[in-house]
Amino acid sequence: MKEEEVLSGLEKLVESLSIQLRYEKGDFAGGYCVLEDKRMMIVNSALSPAQRIKVLAGELAGMNLEEVFVLPALREAIMEGASSQGKAPASVAEGHPKNIRSEN
Repeated sequence: MKEEEVLSGLEKLVESLSIQLRYEKGDFAGGYCVLEDKRMMIVNSALSPAQRIKVLAGELAGMNLEEVFVLPALREAIMEGASSQGKAPASVAEGHPKNIRSEN
């Protein structure tokens, strides 16, 4: 998968989890947060596509994706994101139908 396809796939995965994805300017790389009951992932708009992938994948690595279908190439990016951030990845299942549980 090309870098642009991986980035697009990760962005769609984030949005399928009902997480608002925003690209903003600032002195930060990015991350996941909850603001007034809104789940958001904010990524620095100045980052390269490879850096954006690293941020998104690293944050997704900490989420339970066991009930969500994740393409193998995206799963690989998420696993790499976990290892690059020193995180133990949460479950990332392959071949499961999309069935997202609320984290409330």
